[in-house]
Amino acid sequence: MGDEKQQLDQTIVSARDRVGDRIDELDRHIRKQLDVKSIASEHATELVAGGAVVGFLVGFGFPKVVKRLLQIGIPVAVVAMQVKKRMGS
Repeated sequence: MGDEKQQLDQTIVSARDRVGDRIDELDRHIRKQLDVKSIASEHATELVAGGAVVGFLVGFGFPKVVKRLLQIGIPVAVVAMQVKKRMGS
């Protein structure tokens, strides 16, 4: 009876350790995906090009239709990229 209890206790401790390891692994994975600095550095050229285009358009002025398109289109594009990224992972 004592051996069974000891074996059960060891099994419980082992299971807790495996769960803790898995939680740590998920934590590292989530932190890596949500690291804004690494995401920005990976897409630096696109961000610079986009900023240049928007700056050019703003500097020379552009119609209200284009302004509205940007106000709606950019958030929709960001959401679509996030959904695509999550569906692919």
